Amino acid sequence: MVVASGSRWEQSLFYALEQGRLLLATHPRDLVRGLTRPPALDVAKLVDLVALYDAPESTVFEGVRRLPLGHVLERSPGRPPTVRPWFTPATDEDRAISTAEAPALMREAVRGAVAASLPAGGDVGATLSGGLDSGMVVATASGLLAPAGRGIHAMTHVPLPGAPEPTGSWEADDGPYAEDVARSLTGVTWAPVVNTDRVPPLESCRWALDRAWYPTFNPANQEWCNQIVRDAEARGLPLLLTGASGNATFSRDNDGIVRGLLQHGRLGALVREVRRRAAARGALAPAARSVVRETLPRRVLAWRRAQRRRRLGVSWAMPDVADLPVRADALSDAARADLALLAQEFPPAGRDMWLDFVRLDTSRHGFPQNLSDDVWWSDPLSDPEVVALALRLPEEAWLAGGRNRGLAREAAAGLLPDRVRLRTTNGGQSADVDQWVRGQEQAYRGLVDRFRESPTVRQVLDVERLATAVGPEMTDPATASVWQDIHGRAFAIGQFAVWYEDRVRSG
Repeated sequence: MVVASGSRWEQSLFYALEQGRLLLATHPRDLVRGLTRPPALDVAKLVDLVALYDAPESTVFEGVRRLPLGHVLERSPGRPPTVRPWFTPATDEDRAISTAEAPALMREAVRGAVAASLPAGGDVGATLSGGLDSGMVVATASGLLAPAGRGIHAMTHVPLPGAPEPTGSWEADDGPYAEDVARSLTGVTWAPVVNTDRVPPLESCRWALDRAWYPTFNPANQEWCNQIVRDAEARGLPLLLTGASGNATFSRDNDGIVRGLLQHGRLGALVREVRRRAAARGALAPAARSVVRETLPRRVLAWRRAQRRRRLGVSWAMPDVADLPVRADALSDAARADLALLAQEFPPAGRDMWLDFVRLDTSRHGFPQNLSDDVWWSDPLSDPEVVALALRLPEEAWLAGGRNRGLAREAAAGLLPDRVRLRTTNGGQSADVDQWVRGQEQAYRGLVDRFRESPTVRQVLDVERLATAVGPEMTDPATASVWQDIHGRAFAIGQFAVWYEDRVRSG
């Protein structure tokens, strides 16, 4: 028997070997249900998930494995299954592709990917932010569906009134930008998704557990994911389009590109980039200075970034092991290495780092895919053809147009309103989460008591440390989002463990 998985962000395939049988399923829930005995939870896996490290071949269930994308599973009678890669994308730059023609090539690749994602008939749904990625997907889909009288219902999370504005280049509310996109397109209706009932993350994660049988990785976003799925089900929409992987394959930023061109002696490319930026900004001197800044050593750039954060009053940093309420002694070496890289003040950037980002098997984080048996999530920006084009584009091509994320901005010309296409700010997510958790301290403390009784959770979390985290930081608008990223995720993983233990006990 030979079974192959897709090459990028298609439905994951799970398998288990039990009593000589090889069981296969596209959902871990269905595979677990098919086993004669419920599997134990994989404690080591849960520990790593607290640090958001997710090895692609394993699941939270012992003995239930995942076939990584681009791999093949082979099994012969009397032999255990073997797994090997079948798809290794080419990563050499194709210097024959010019910077001028690259946006059109990307635009056409995205069009083909969106077309391949659409069902044969009927309307579809979409998640729509106010940025380039989901906007490009929705605009492209509109161009394909509207001539046939088919429509798109787009949904955007919008915070409650009073949500604080993040510092720096972040904005709390993507709604006005997303609404602009919808209004500019034919056949697109738009609706804001607002947590008006202030459903707390613990309740949102609990609702999702009965459907997904898997822990939530981002509890602050779970409620609006749930609402979008329920809305799509109520409308009978079989598909939700998204652009979740666009930062890797479509709207890659300039970080490290200019420095890499200098390191490889491609001085002509640097001169051309100065000219492109001068044309975009209308002035040569600022354009030249910006290119020179991006060629500076990483230590200098780290110092400049630290100074800018101090001026803005930003103290954000990636968590390290010391911040996580986890049994740190049980973290895998791979999880520790991943955290150490992310915690650097100025992580290394360049083509090699970006290639790792593109090749990251993000389908294992496709949790929303498992929330409904009737609604399929599709990310055309992770389509193999889009990925293949991204990997062979020359580095200079990503600098098209003289702006950061220039290739995507040029590819979206004429499809997205310039207010969105040329936007230089970023949209925050769940900026109002502090309002959802006010008055929920007792619920979190009650869950801590459950954790103390759970043999699994005690092996995964530093329960007493987690207990001390329940306090003012979880409801402070300045810290609530970060609190959910660190402590909220730990609560969600512990919540899954006690949910599963209860389910096994109840039969």
